[in-house]
Amino acid sequence: MLEKISLGIFYPGTSVIHRLQARTKLLMIFWLIGTLLIANHRQWHFISYIVALGLMFVGLLASGIALRDFGKRLWFLVLIVFSSLFISIFGASSDSPVIWSLGPWRPSYASLSQDVLWLGTVVLAFFVLTLLPPLRGWCQRHFWLRFIRRLALLAVLGSLLFFWLTNGFAASRPMSVGPLIITQQGAWLTIVTFVAFCVLFISSTLLTMTTRPVALIEGLTLLLSPLRRLKLPVDDFALMLLLSLRFIPTLLEEADQLMKAQVARGADITHGTARERFQSLAMFFVPLVQGVLRRASELATALDARGYQSDGPRTLLYEQPLSRLDYLALSLVILVTTIPLFL
Repeated sequence: MLEKISLGIFYPGTSVIHRLQARTKLLMIFWLIGTLLIANHRQWHFISYIVALGLMFVGLLASGIALRDFGKRLWFLVLIVFSSLFISIFGASSDSPVIWSLGPWRPSYASLSQDVLWLGTVVLAFFVLTLLPPLRGWCQRHFWLRFIRRLALLAVLGSLLFFWLTNGFAASRPMSVGPLIITQQGAWLTIVTFVAFCVLFISSTLLTMTTRPVALIEGLTLLLSPLRRLKLPVDDFALMLLLSLRFIPTLLEEADQLMKAQVARGADITHGTARERFQSLAMFFVPLVQGVLRRASELATALDARGYQSDGPRTLLYEQPLSRLDYLALSLVILVTTIPLFL
């Protein structure tokens, strides 16, 4: 699970994306997001979004990173899909034309309770089967089985909540379910939200995987350098962001070692009663937080001992003047994304 967290994980390489300066990549990401925001004002105009997804695919191929390694870090897109579906139903105004309407239904509480009872029984039986030795081992090895088991547990809890809320209602009393209406505006918001989040998530993941944290902060500092005239602490902000990115892999490694050490001593976070799991999590997080605070204290002492000061010019380690490759890549992205806005 810890290896699927991509922030701060750098993959060394010599690809075209690796050779680009960090501020060039940042400018391309900002430009992509800006063009998507502008394209949002033209409903049912998909060219800009297709171009943005195409650029993400080209950037992934040009980075030289294996699709398998990159695909492990796309689990967050599942949440984006579900959130987009909710936006399509509840995120549109009522005056927009209706594309699809589901319901309303007016079943009686007796028939609805019977259906919920059957569904809860089947789902509960499946959840119990996943706890038995044959399926238990498969669930531990496959993420999709663990995901289905969690959905089954939520369905059982939802059934119990339904019976608790409808306790005491007359059996012949009708219950109104729906309607669930999807309008043109809701469908457009779903597409826009999904593509925008995909572009932002994939581009940020690709950025951190092909750029050293120090180079990334140097590029961000150069882009924010005009804000120094407004007396804003740009260097302090860059230092905090650098430390956050730099210590994410370190903290993940420490958490992994701590988890393995507890498993070797007989601790098990994924099994047992709810109380036992809570105690195991407490035994895991308490030393982890202690380690984080210890590292923060050691880092602050090291900065003071080296006489660090936030003011004054900085010597750049990785960021150099933009080369022809940077100008070519930035010009190509601007040209490819600007043309669809006028079509």
